[in-house]
Amino acid sequence: MARAVSTRRTVVFTIAAWIIALVIFFPILYTIITSFKSETEAIQGFNLIPSGTVESYQAVQAQSNYFKFFLNSVIISVGSTLIALLISVPAAWSMAFSPTNKTKDILMWMLSTKMMPAAAVMVPIYLLFRDFGLLDSRFGLTVMLTMINLPIVVWMLYTYFH
Repeated sequence: MARAVSTRRTVVFTIAAWIIALVIFFPILYTIITSFKSETEAIQGFNLIPSGTVESYQAVQAQSNYFKFFLNSVIISVGSTLIALLISVPAAWSMAFSPTNKTKDILMWMLSTKMMPAAAVMVPIYLLFRDFGLLDSRFGLTVMLTMINLPIVVWMLYTYFH
């Protein structure tokens, strides 16, 4: 049976949690506020009221076409996540609900691949990507990230299904 907690104690803990959360979040908030200031306002000192300018965002976009790179990151991360889920959900489901005497061995092997140093496989992967024309391509990077994360996704889904 759970013990009764007084209302005062709950209020004190809630206020303390909010204060801690705000202290932790404040640097992020201040960075966002500073991004809406002009360069001269930003270097003048501490001020929580921005002028509301977006000239820094316009300058970044004009100099480097930021949204192209942002879109590449979104496509690659969402693509590798979806492919990893498409492969690992059936694998983890079958291991959780139709286990064999080798299921634990397969899971341990998958987990052990995460412990392998990346430098050990860089040259063979580079040669494969070069031969298949996947260097400097979204598809190649998506496949690589999928393969890197696949063992841990299968492991996590297996424990969830189990």
